[in-house]
Amino acid sequence: MSMLLLRRIENRHILWTALSMVAIGLIVPGGFGVKPPRWFHDRPPQDVASVSSVEADRANTSTSVATPGVAPKAEDDLAADRTTKQAPEPAQTSTGQPSTGQVNLVTIPLEFARHIPAKHFELTGDEQKQSFIKLVLPLILAANDELLQRREAVKASVQANDRNKLDQWAVLYRIDSEHFDDFELAERLLRRVDTIPVALALAQAAVESGWGTSRFAQQGNALFGQWAWTESAGMRPLAASNERAVVRSFGSLLESVRAYMHNLNTHQNYKRFRDARYRLKPHSEVVKARRLAAYLDSYAEIGQAYVEKLLVIISSNNFDHYAEAKLG
Repeated sequence: MSMLLLRRIENRHILWTALSMVAIGLIVPGGFGVKPPRWFHDRPPQDVASVSSVEADRANTSTSVATPGVAPKAEDDLAADRTTKQAPEPAQTSTGQPSTGQVNLVTIPLEFARHIPAKHFELTGDEQKQSFIKLVLPLILAANDELLQRREAVKASVQANDRNKLDQWAVLYRIDSEHFDDFELAERLLRRVDTIPVALALAQAAVESGWGTSRFAQQGNALFGQWAWTESAGMRPLAASNERAVVRSFGSLLESVRAYMHNLNTHQNYKRFRDARYRLKPHSEVVKARRLAAYLDSYAEIGQAYVEKLLVIISSNNFDHYAEAKLG
């Protein structure tokens, strides 16, 4: 019995090491036995595997705590749960109150742009904003659909007692699974494998890309201003505190959206965001978007002013209208 236990532990170490080195770079939509979402076509984009185990993504800030070339140690999403549950919610700002109107059920056509078209840059004002929403909203919904499928796959792995699949998910979502049983690991995974409120994602995309007009968005399909530490991985900003920092480029807009969501779902700086999302699970998508914005103060150097900016963008552009939007 003890030999079997030792062999299982040894196999876990081998699995973790091997997957950490190569599997993330090979994972594509449809991996882990998950059927690719209906919005993938003949040539699926690269997976969020581009957020590799050896090159940590960071939000749009020059005060990153990530060490170039070394992945930050992922914090346990449950380790300090009793403390975070007792912590008070961030104070609502003057612009942070959700609208009282009924949320419309909006159906968005299955139309996906790989790049921002030239005609977008010829528009101005509200026309350009509407063009941006039309381009980005389907991609956000598609990426969220994929996360929902992944959640179901995690649950199915627990029900099937498929520890190997759970360990694979743990590698992708930066959880050291060695000391957890199947149910404990699944609980930690489900805190990470979850959707991002549509209004919040739209607001961040608008802020970070200048409604799709930044050179990073135009030339690198970068909608969310994520850092990388290898020059070949992106475009150098005009001013950055780290001379090795670049803004990551992507092969398509969809890759940018998926990498952004993976960043929020895995990086240690967004643990508070994930804990709050877990607590807010019973609430509406409108409430989630506004309350979770308060936990993105570390996404940009301006801190709380960044949160205020997101809330203003959500309110002034009525992004609540898309809170329950679905592809169809």
